[in-house]
Amino acid sequence: MRTSALLRDRLARIAKPSIVGVGDDVLDCYLNEDLAYPGGNALNVSVYSRLLFDGIAGFVGIVGDDRFAQHLLAVLDEVGVDHTRVRRAAGANGMAFVALDDDGDRRFVGSNRGGVQEGLRLRLTETDLDYLSGFGRVHTSVYSAIELELPLLRARGIHVSFDFSDDPPASILERVAPHVEVGFFSGGALSDAEVERLGRRAVDAGIDTAVVTLGIRGSAAFSNGARSDAGVVPVEGIDALGAGDAFIAGFLAATAAGSDLDECLEIAAVSGALACTYRGAFGYPVEAGADARAQLIRRYEAV
Repeated sequence: MRTSALLRDRLARIAKPSIVGVGDDVLDCYLNEDLAYPGGNALNVSVYSRLLFDGIAGFVGIVGDDRFAQHLLAVLDEVGVDHTRVRRAAGANGMAFVALDDDGDRRFVGSNRGGVQEGLRLRLTETDLDYLSGFGRVHTSVYSAIELELPLLRARGIHVSFDFSDDPPASILERVAPHVEVGFFSGGALSDAEVERLGRRAVDAGIDTAVVTLGIRGSAAFSNGARSDAGVVPVEGIDALGAGDAFIAGFLAATAAGSDLDECLEIAAVSGALACTYRGAFGYPVEAGADARAQLIRRYEAV
């Protein structure tokens, strides 16, 4: 097992990145603890770029006007993530609900359907585009519903990364890939042959570099006909929530620093391991309470 100090020392050798997350944000409500932690793929990537690399970071998204949204914005202020382009809408902030299974593993068991984000779509203005152009990297995801905006970003020469989550339908990949520099995929359930096909398919569709995370099997990256593989980094962790988003932040930081594929995967693995030392995605909980539980309106399974 590596200590947090050793992992942080490794990341300190990477140049500070400039990353802005665009899209999704939530509060992850841990039902067993009655605590809600800030999270969401796009928000997490921006926060991890600050916490792990002391980078320049921003976040653009839609939040509610409840106490959970206020807490989320206050945390961004404390961490040092700029949120001047965030939209606030009347209603509940997005919330996901997490439960513990018999083995102590955390499972997403429900949501409030994104809160205010369910009925709104983030539309990027010229002011937004000018703002985003001031960062070295823009990261977004399949959960952020800004696919229609991606051509505007790439037309400005902005480096765009996109988290596709699980193996996406061909129609989504073909529509998004030409506008994405780095694409991330969750492939823990895929066979080695399926991972190879997914990586090659993503690159053939137009993505410069495709990265497939494989859970305890590590990760694989594909670019220009080359493939690189890396294992996981062992650490005494307390919570794996957010590890995939920290992996993304690490890969993007190393890419911006000019690292080759092998080092990018190594730095990503170290970042993912460090995220496991935080409770929630990156800490900063607030009491959940009855007003949080009342929002569990979409159940994935019995709680």
